Amino acid sequence: MNINHVLVLTTDLRAMECFWVELIGLDEGKRPPFPFNGLWLYSDGNPLVHIAEQPFSAFGNGSIAHVALEGANYNALMKRLSNSAYSHTEKILPISNERQLFIIGPNGLTVEMLFPLTKSSELSEQKQTLVYETNEKFDFLGGKIL
Repeated sequence: MNINHVLVLTTDLRAMECFWVELIGLDEGKRPPFPFNGLWLYSDGNPLVHIAEQPFSAFGNGSIAHVALEGANYNALMKRLSNSAYSHTEKILPISNERQLFIIGPNGLTVEMLFPLTKSSELSEQKQTLVYETNEKFDFLGGKIL
């Protein structure tokens, strides 16, 4: 089983579009003519993120803490992130040899981006400051250590 898409609700369609397209790097594409404003955003030709402009009270209160995506170019994302107003938290996951980046987007949306560490030295260089400690408490909504 694979995830087909994620639906993101927003009260600010333009802000959400900028976040996903300009920062995360998805592409806007074709979308069926639904009776509400929205976007379909694509990754490698697949409509991965659907965005619907709706008041939050129009739907139930189910929630997903965050969406995790495999990133393709860490340096390019960090450059875009440094030129944006979005906050982020970064950690190293030694067990999976990955760099984990949590970005807080519009409407409090949290996106986790995962990047493989390209060199074994990256892990040892970053381990002192970025690795999770076993006694840390974690805020899954904001990607923050409590």
